[in-house]
Amino acid sequence: MPASLHAVLPELPWPEGRIPVPGGSVGFRVVRRGGSLCQVVFEREEGGPDPQVALDWAADAGCPVVGDVDRGGVSAGGGVRLAVGPEAPADLWPAASVFAPDASAPGGGAVLRVSPGSLKALRRGHPWVLSDAETGDTLRFAPGALVRVAGRHGATAALARIDDARPVAARVWAVGDVRPRDAPSVEARVARALARRAKLGAETEALRLVHGEADALPGIAVDRLGSLLRVLVTGRAPLAILDRTLDALGRQLGPLATVQVMHLRETPPGELRRVQQVRGDVAPPARVRVEEAGLRFWVAPGHDEPMRSRPGVGLFLDQRRGRALLRQRARPDGRYLNLFAHTGAYSVALLAAGAAQVTSVDLSAAYLGWLDENLEANDLGPANADHQSVRLDVRRYLGGLDPEVRFDGIVLDPPTAASAGRRFFSARRELPEMVAQCLDRLAPGGWLLVSRHDRRHRGRLETLVREAGAGCEVRFERIRPPEDFPALEGFPEGDPFEGLLVHRV
Repeated sequence: MPASLHAVLPELPWPEGRIPVPGGSVGFRVVRRGGSLCQVVFEREEGGPDPQVALDWAADAGCPVVGDVDRGGVSAGGGVRLAVGPEAPADLWPAASVFAPDASAPGGGAVLRVSPGSLKALRRGHPWVLSDAETGDTLRFAPGALVRVAGRHGATAALARIDDARPVAARVWAVGDVRPRDAPSVEARVARALARRAKLGAETEALRLVHGEADALPGIAVDRLGSLLRVLVTGRAPLAILDRTLDALGRQLGPLATVQVMHLRETPPGELRRVQQVRGDVAPPARVRVEEAGLRFWVAPGHDEPMRSRPGVGLFLDQRRGRALLRQRARPDGRYLNLFAHTGAYSVALLAAGAAQVTSVDLSAAYLGWLDENLEANDLGPANADHQSVRLDVRRYLGGLDPEVRFDGIVLDPPTAASAGRRFFSARRELPEMVAQCLDRLAPGGWLLVSRHDRRHRGRLETLVREAGAGCEVRFERIRPPEDFPALEGFPEGDPFEGLLVHRV
C-alpha cells in the first residue's frame, strides 16, 4: 500500500492538516504554490487507509485534482496530476496554465454567464454572484480569477473574482463594463481604506482597517490590534490578491506581526490549519492588551489555536459606539445587568463610569474568567463588590429572578445561535420573549440596549421591540457601527449588527 500520494490541485486555503476518510485519516501538507495551483502530499498514517481515498475529500473541498475530470477537475495535458511514491516526479507540475484565461489576459474574454435574477441583484448593488441553476462553470477558472459577469445575451454587468461554486460563485471587483486595467488596483484600495480611518487611531488601538466588500476588497477583513494585524479571509476570491494586500498594508503601516485566519463559509471536514502567522519574525503573545478610550481589554488573535478559526477576538470592535454610549448613560447609583456578557466589555464600560452594581451573566466559564482579566486590567478587580458574575443560561437566569428586582439598564446582546447545554439557543426564535422580559425588568426611566446579529432577519428591530413590549411606552436611539465598519448600500449581509438603545418612558 503506498505511503505517499502527490497531487496538483487548485490552490488550497490550508497549508496542512488531517482529514477523516473511511478507515481512519490521512495527513496532507502543501509543498509548492504558484499560478493558482498547489502541490500537495497526502500521507498514509500507520495502519491507516490508502491515501487515494483523499481524492474525494479534495473534490468536496472545491479543489479536485487537476485532470481528474470525473471528480470535476479541470482538464490538463498529461492527464491526471497524481503520482505515488516517496518523491514527486519532475513533470508532475503542469508546464502551462490549466485554467481558462481571466479577463485581465490579452483579449479579456473570460465571461461568467449568470441568470436574470443574479443580474438584477448586481444592479441593486449586491456585491455577490450567488450560484443558481443558470450560473456558469466556475471550476474552469482559478480561485480569484477576474471574469466579466453577464447574462446569456447581455452586456457586462460587473467585473468579479471567482470565489466558489457554493453558495457565492464570485465577488464583485468593479461595477459595470470596466476594463480590468481601469479598475482600482489592490494597492489603491488598501490606501483608500486606510485613509478613511486615519483619525480613528487616536480613539482606539483596536479597529478595523479593511471591511471587505464595503472597502472594495471582497472577502478580506483586517483588524489592527495594538501592534498586530489580524487578517480574516472569508472566501476564495481573495486568494489571488492576498499577498498583494499584505504587502500594501506593510508598505503603509510598516512591518507588523500579521496573523491570517481562514474562516471560509464552506469548509470540508478535518483538522485543518486555519490560522497562521504570515508576517513578522517574532511570534506575538497569545493575548494582546489594547486600549479603547482609556479602557483596556485583552484580545486573542487566535494564532495559538491554529486548527480553530474564529471570526472574533474577544472584543467586538463594531460595538465601540455602544460602549461609549453606556459610559455616558451610567448613573453612579445605577444597577445594571449584562446578559450574554461574553468577555465583559459592556460591564467594564459601566463600572468604569461609576455604576453602583453590575451583574454579568454568561454560560461560559472561560468568558467569565476573561471578564475578570478585563476588570483587573482596568483596576476594577474581580473581587469588586460592585460586580457579580453569574454562570448560567440567560433564559434560566431571567426566569429565576425575584419578581420585584428592577434594573436601571440592561444589555441584551445575544449570539445569533449557540449551544447551551441541552438547550439550543436561537435569537431569531427567542429574542422577542427576551426583549419582553427585559422591558419588564426596567426601573422607571431605565434603558435596554439590544443588538441583533442575524443578517437574514425579517423586519426592523424597532418593530420587534414594540411588539414584544406591547403596552410599554418607549423611545429609541439607534446604535450604528463605527466609521471603520462602513455600510454598503444593497448589502445587508455586510452590516455587523442592528442595535438600539430603548428608553422606557
